[in-house]
Amino acid sequence: MSRFELGFKSSELPVTLKDCSYENDTCPSFYFRVKDQYYKLWVEYKDKAQREDPDSPRYTVCKAINEGDDESPEIYSDSSKEDLFRSEYVSELIGFLSS
Repeated sequence: MSRFELGFKSSELPVTLKDCSYENDTCPSFYFRVKDQYYKLWVEYKDKAQREDPDSPRYTVCKAINEGDDESPEIYSDSSKEDLFRSEYVSELIGFLSS
């Protein structure tokens, strides 16, 4: 994926993000772990006109599952669960991840 403006520096977040974007993804995604639970963060384009779905928020966090193991994680969004967080604003994302 080409250079993408995330709207934040990883050092601003209280979690460690691991890039799990795929070549065919329309936007980057990252996973992180809190205790034994995995989560996935999707980051859309700042410009809504560039988004695949202009109604999608810029930042989305959902629960995720690891279909691999700790040494070779394979992290996927848990489609059986509702999104935990959706917002246009990085300040709200940082607040959510800090809570």
